[in-house]
Amino acid sequence: MQLNTKLQTLLLPFAQTPMGRKVLDQYLMVHRAVFPQYVEELEGIAEGSNVPFRTIFIENIVEEFSNSIPSSFQSDVFPADARHPVLRCSDIILTSSEVHVVAHNEDSGEVDVNRTAIIIAKIADEPKFVAYTYLGDLPSGAFGFNENGVAFTLNFVQPSEIFVGGLGRGFISRDLLTAKNAGDAIEIITRSGQAAGHNFQLMDVPAKRVWNIEVASFNRHMIYEFNYEANAVSAFFHANQYQRLHIAQPPYQSSLHRLRRYSELSPPETIDKALTILGDQEDHSWPVFHDSQSHARGDLSGWTLTTIVFDLDEGNAVSYLGNPARLRKKLKWDLFNLTVLPATHGI
Repeated sequence: MQLNTKLQTLLLPFAQTPMGRKVLDQYLMVHRAVFPQYVEELEGIAEGSNVPFRTIFIENIVEEFSNSIPSSFQSDVFPADARHPVLRCSDIILTSSEVHVVAHNEDSGEVDVNRTAIIIAKIADEPKFVAYTYLGDLPSGAFGFNENGVAFTLNFVQPSEIFVGGLGRGFISRDLLTAKNAGDAIEIITRSGQAAGHNFQLMDVPAKRVWNIEVASFNRHMIYEFNYEANAVSAFFHANQYQRLHIAQPPYQSSLHRLRRYSELSPPETIDKALTILGDQEDHSWPVFHDSQSHARGDLSGWTLTTIVFDLDEGNAVSYLGNPARLRKKLKWDLFNLTVLPATHGI
């Protein structure tokens, strides 16, 4: 966290002002009331890492807290017009009568490269879960699944209007790991009182059902289930923009460029073709996939930490090493037995 420039030069200094303390206390009060068990988890992380609890808590509501800072608060490093995140994650959903696939690029800033973990846990009477997790965060702000057959990937989306003091997206996705079934998961995802927004690719693994759900502040949401009437595969691409819920949102260049690039390509009909798109670097400034090669060419965005494909027909997920277009399988994630093992040839 010492390497996190935004945290050290904007969020923590604001939190030390009278207004910042008041805003932070608002967020802390509502989370202690609604999710005391997850606040306790953060207290444990703080104690174990010897990092102040309020720093850990801010990191877990980083976008909500950042967007609660008034433009009048001055920061030489992060002026008001540069405080919004450079958003990057991408998803491709493939569906037909025989295909039920969610492919996901997990992207973040350089500070998160090699600072993630796979958590496999069973806590108290909650269902066992597997979650790809950023160090210091609640599981999972990326993707995960549990023993009840609920799986998901996430994309941050930002409504123009924020509900200051509302629930943070990281707490919602942590609670999603406790879902009893898909119906329960949808209730968790769309619960009232959220501060900002999020996009979920929700999966019911045993039933082979997939939803795209967009949520925004002030109790707004859109639920869309991918249905099919023929054997032909349909494809859907999601970036960090609201695409079904029609609300005001910042025009993030990364998302607009990725959506434009996807529109130039033929819709994928297979996993391999979807991975080719998730590995695309044709747009040098705002590519779909981010690595040292893209940055050498002028990439203005972040880094792709991993790519994973959830295949509900096979009952597993596969994550890839490096650019997914090269099809180098790294790990196999068993969606039923909740194991993560090295991928072997032929999987």
